[in-house]
Amino acid sequence: MKQHRLLLCRSQSEAMILSGRLSACGISGKLTRPPRSRQVRSCSWAIEIDSRLSEQAEYCLEKAGITSDLWCWEDGNDLSG
Repeated sequence: MKQHRLLLCRSQSEAMILSGRLSACGISGKLTRPPRSRQVRSCSWAIEIDSRLSEQAEYCLEKAGITSDLWCWEDGNDLSG
């Protein structure tokens, strides 16, 4: 069972903007760094939300004019390895 999902962002600034949009819709999220390879340096960030809120979050972001090609979801439990 999935407990949380990560909304992947290209930068910390983008993650903060999306986090603010989600907060305005009543969805709390935690800014975090996504798992990554030790060889690859990246400036990516993620917002961790409860998986039960995924559809609500997607609707909220689309309503705000933020299209899904700018972000993608990862299942938090699948990234522990």
